Amino acid sequence: MTDESQQGRRNFLRAAAGLGSAALGLLLALPGASYVVDPLLRASGKKGRWLPVAELEGLEEEHPVSVSVVGEQRDAWTRAPQRKLGMVWLRKKGEQVVAFNAECPHLGCKVGYDRDQKHFACPCHESAFNQDGDVQGGPAPRSLDPLETRVVDGKVEVRFVRFRAQTAERVEIG
Repeated sequence: MTDESQQGRRNFLRAAAGLGSAALGLLLALPGASYVVDPLLRASGKKGRWLPVAELEGLEEEHPVSVSVVGEQRDAWTRAPQRKLGMVWLRKKGEQVVAFNAECPHLGCKVGYDRDQKHFACPCHESAFNQDGDVQGGPAPRSLDPLETRVVDGKVEVRFVRFRAQTAERVEIG
């Protein structure tokens, strides 16, 4: 064999080994890259999701009803089905259903409802809110956080989202 043909064969084997190594490296890197990028691809611009929370016939106009929000809890790569995500207050108002997140905008304590005085009250720092969610007293920096609602086949659904506490403006955090 001539020196030139041996050199050509060596160059070919070197190139084939390099391309094979690169292909194998790419093949191994794809699952790792998709693992890292997956939560970013799943995230959308609008936070919250629609979840069924109650039957429309179980609501009344005079007093709000407290209901738990149950759904899949997602945290980057983990998913836990049927977890309690929070609570909301629901009340019929004419043909509409009004919903408020049950977390006080001051520090996030669970807001209760006083049926006798017909207002919401935070047990932690005595913030008070009327039936429309407006602040009536206490350190709360804003009204109760309203949530979007819709009725589908007699079931009330809420776009459940949380808001940042201790700020005058509503900032969705998830």
